[in-house]
Amino acid sequence: MKYTVALMTIAGLAASASAGGQVIAFTSFENAFVGDRYVDLGDASMDHDLVNNAGQSVVDFLADGVEIGFDSYYYNSRNDVGLTDGDFVGATDFTGVVGSFTDGVQGFQMSDADGTMRTTFDTVTSPLGTPGPRVEFEWSLCLDYFVQETGWESDDRIRIWVDADGTELDIVNTMGSDIDDLGIEDAWTTGFVNLTGYVNVTLMIELESNSASEAMFLDNILFKTGVPTPGSLALLGLGGLAATRRRR
Repeated sequence: MKYTVALMTIAGLAASASAGGQVIAFTSFENAFVGDRYVDLGDASMDHDLVNNAGQSVVDFLADGVEIGFDSYYYNSRNDVGLTDGDFVGATDFTGVVGSFTDGVQGFQMSDADGTMRTTFDTVTSPLGTPGPRVEFEWSLCLDYFVQETGWESDDRIRIWVDADGTELDIVNTMGSDIDDLGIEDAWTTGFVNLTGYVNVTLMIELESNSASEAMFLDNILFKTGVPTPGSLALLGLGGLAATRRRR
């Protein structure tokens, strides 16, 4: 789904907006249903779309005019049970790991996929459309993520990236590294990507893991006008990651 809106300032995000431009589109998962742990009713041996189940935390969300939507998918990358055994994924208000969420009281969790779980967010389009030869719209994406501190295995993987007009721009990509060695655990981190020069942007987040303690949480996804000034974000060197870290 493509999500195009006029420039707006969301009252609940006024502080974030004033710090880095106006909010174009966002989600902090406040409007997504939180319920019981999610049980995938699909075939774990096959790649397939994940669908919401009654009474369980949602893994899909239809844009409601306030928050952008998202859709989740399962990939059989480990020939295991996938999410059919019941896992804590999707919208969540559990703060036992993160302490609190960075915006509101809900976030989004991925964990114990016994394979790979990918969540794709609605495409956001630059309000000015295609940049002209003398006009280029300046905008960016930032989001908060929290990686649980645990004994991550060498084949576990986290990737956060955007498809920007067909070009993939990594925010975080742990491929080829041990997550334990990257210094990204046990704190909220703000990831950032400059979208200036691009028109249609789709955010994707992926976790490959096989343990309940191997979890990642997301919150406060903001597409905004403007980009941070030099020095306002510390370059951490994970793919295209520029990030700030906050203690719990």
